[in-house]
Amino acid sequence: MNQSSGSALARLTLSRLRARISSGEWPIGCRIPTEPELSAELGVGRSTVREAIRSLATLGMVETLTARGTFVRSSTAAPSLLLDALSSYSPTELVGVRRALDVEAAQSAAANWTREHLEALESAAAAEMETVRDAADPSRAGVRCSLFHGVIAQASGNRLLFDLVQNLSMALDASGLNDRIAENMDAVALLSEHDRLLTAIRARDVGAAAHLMALHLDSQMRTLTQDPVMTELAALRPDSNPRPMPA
Repeated sequence: MNQSSGSALARLTLSRLRARISSGEWPIGCRIPTEPELSAELGVGRSTVREAIRSLATLGMVETLTARGTFVRSSTAAPSLLLDALSSYSPTELVGVRRALDVEAAQSAAANWTREHLEALESAAAAEMETVRDAADPSRAGVRCSLFHGVIAQASGNRLLFDLVQNLSMALDASGLNDRIAENMDAVALLSEHDRLLTAIRARDVGAAAHLMALHLDSQMRTLTQDPVMTELAALRPDSNPRPMPA
């Protein structure tokens, strides 16, 4: 097979995988089949499947979690024009706007979630828990929030809000900020915050969901300063010896 035919096959494979996501066959938060499974099902080589999945990740439609698999992150591709526009803003500005959107998403999700949304949230939380459980140092597992927050945004029922959250997340990925936040957050504390958020959303407690999301994003914003990340859970840990949390 020459290079041009190989590229054409990869584009066709990308189109087929993308259609499954766009149609809802693979919903947000769903773990897609593995490379070998897709290769056998589609009748193409694993390298072709791998290339197509990389393209989906570049479009912001999937996210691969180490040793966990690849999960659907968005049903639509991130518009490059918006991503280019967002690149001109500072990390603090991006995270600040993301905070406002995520708070709105959390309270709307608490009011509007469906059974499918709840199952996707529980699946995302379970994948995070597995990552932390298997890490040599659980507190430094480097869990990223994008999948969990993306499902919350989708559960809000507001398509524009969901698209804005996903595009901001893509911009944070491109800047390396999501990785930086993940590296500096205490993963055990992060999971506790996600668990409380999930509990509030499941209970349809709109006020608690908004409040807990605001506290959660405040923890992330503090990783952008030289001050240590301090959360309610971390404050209770006997080995933490933190400095006072900034006002």
